[in-house]
Amino acid sequence: MTAALLPATAGSVLALGALAAHTAVPRLLRHLRSRNRLRRYDRATMLLALCAVLAIGAGPAAFTVPWGAAESPADAAWPVSLMAWPPWEPAILVAAVAAGVALPWAAARCTGRPLRRRHGRPRAGRRERAVEGAHLAGCALGEEILWRMAGPVALTALGIPLPPAIALCLVAFCLLHLPNSGWRSLPYVAVTAMLFTVAAATGGLPAAALAHIAHNGVLAVAAPVRRDVRRRGTSGPVEEIPHLPAPGGWD
Repeated sequence: MTAALLPATAGSVLALGALAAHTAVPRLLRHLRSRNRLRRYDRATMLLALCAVLAIGAGPAAFTVPWGAAESPADAAWPVSLMAWPPWEPAILVAAVAAGVALPWAAARCTGRPLRRRHGRPRAGRRERAVEGAHLAGCALGEEILWRMAGPVALTALGIPLPPAIALCLVAFCLLHLPNSGWRSLPYVAVTAMLFTVAAATGGLPAAALAHIAHNGVLAVAAPVRRDVRRRGTSGPVEEIPHLPAPGGWD
């Protein structure tokens, strides 16, 4: 047992190091004079997610020792079940996508700033749109790997009970987005983080990733209308979002 725990502990420490580095990325990018900070964040997130997966994978016992081996992936306890594919998952995936789309629209309505299609941006070509979509999806998947899979797995492998491990990852995920979203968006960020966590707990990593991608996709193409703009009879969206995070705060 001791020999099996050693690689799990080492892999967990390395995975937590990747998570710590990820929380530092937005703060470091704020000090860089670059027009492509969002793209740099996307790439850093995907790279760190890969590092976390490799770190956890280097100690296979991290997936089996803390919770015990399951008879089938569908019967495994979370976070092992993040990789499960139970028979009812297609319905969960559809519900996760619907929730990811509905949340920003509902929040915008509740704040009196309905979402409208973004205007004033240069028309992108097909290749550029494909690249942007790939970065959005890859970054969302990377964040889910880091905070809904690697984080809970690493913390529980180090002896932290699962509920506190999930709570710690939720708090860290919210703090991750503060540099771009700001403190006023913290309640919305917290609700969104809980949505992704519920999706992960019910439908595994695919459901969490699809909810995250759908959510980010909505904010990438739509923005809330300011109240003062609406009073003037126009409906043009604005890029600065007071209560909802901009796409750069989520991708």
